[in-house]
Amino acid sequence: MAIDNILVLGGYGGAGSAISRLILKMTPADLIVAGRREDRARGLAEALNREFSGDRATYTQADASDPPSLREAFRGADLVIDAATTVPFVEMTARAAIAAGSDWIDIHYPQAGVAVLEGLRPEIEGAGLVFVTQAGFLPGLPSVLAQAAEGRFTRYRKAAAYVAMRTDFEAGGAALEFVEALGEYSAEVFRDGRWRGAGAREVRKVDFGPPLGVKTCYPTTLAEMRGLPEMLGVEELGAYVAGINWFVDGVVTPLAYLLGRVKSGLGRDRLAGLLVWGSKRFTPPGEAVAVVLEAEGERGGEEVLVRLRAGHDDVYSFTAMPVVALLLQILDGKARTPGLSMMGHLVDPVRLLEDLVRMGAELVEEVQSSSGPGG
Repeated sequence: MAIDNILVLGGYGGAGSAISRLILKMTPADLIVAGRREDRARGLAEALNREFSGDRATYTQADASDPPSLREAFRGADLVIDAATTVPFVEMTARAAIAAGSDWIDIHYPQAGVAVLEGLRPEIEGAGLVFVTQAGFLPGLPSVLAQAAEGRFTRYRKAAAYVAMRTDFEAGGAALEFVEALGEYSAEVFRDGRWRGAGAREVRKVDFGPPLGVKTCYPTTLAEMRGLPEMLGVEELGAYVAGINWFVDGVVTPLAYLLGRVKSGLGRDRLAGLLVWGSKRFTPPGEAVAVVLEAEGERGGEEVLVRLRAGHDDVYSFTAMPVVALLLQILDGKARTPGLSMMGHLVDPVRLLEDLVRMGAELVEEVQSSSGPGG
């Protein structure tokens, strides 16, 4: 079935509006901007129709907590991109897409959503739909970069992905979702043939280059990383995220973690308010985001070190770029595999990175071997 109509749920939000704009710029598909506020959806659709020719953007009202509105909105959508902060409603939203016969992409950071979708796997496969989760830059790019480096080695030993961003959080969905993720924080690394819990010994200092500089990075758990040891044959693997600033790292993060252990969502709204205030008060001006992969292995009997860095100066744009790069591979059939997949496991990683560059991202690769740089 051709994908002619793409609906972006949360399409007028920060990430959603960036995705909506790139869909019109990079694909021939028509766009449906959807969200709880019909006036905001209409406003963005009208603005996009002024920016792009063809009147390809329309709008509709859809509330992730209201199944009838989802069923009505998804009718006629060939593919749904869930860019709303709807983790508590993932099952409801996904079921509405299945009922409508719509393919699906989501950009949720909290890892709990993956388990929900896994529970729907039989229904997704039975409907023959393409469902892709863990899309965006976090999650998303850590596993893409790990796979992109594979061709540099005949024996791929170690890989570590690091993510850092500098941004001012705005009140609302993104801040709430971030606090929820802190409340369910866990950390693991793959070593000695199995995934194991990671503690303070795994904290690392990483140089992200200007403007982010050196950051302290903490191990985390990403579902997208779990299948890579078997896929790539790596002996050691991990994903790490940098802190935001001293206030968010030292006050908001531990409070969110402790309260989340008492009860999921406890204190969420107040902590999100502190996160917004702290990010604006103590973060240096100017947005930046980067994902760095450091990998090592062998090729032709030589030791090889690879460092890949992808980045941009706008967090929302950098979230949208991998999603639309994935979409391009779905549209041309390369990544149109029915069932439930993770973005980083489904795509051609080299092509996805090339498309990021086409969309304006920066990509730098450094290779060192025992015979010298670039070997």
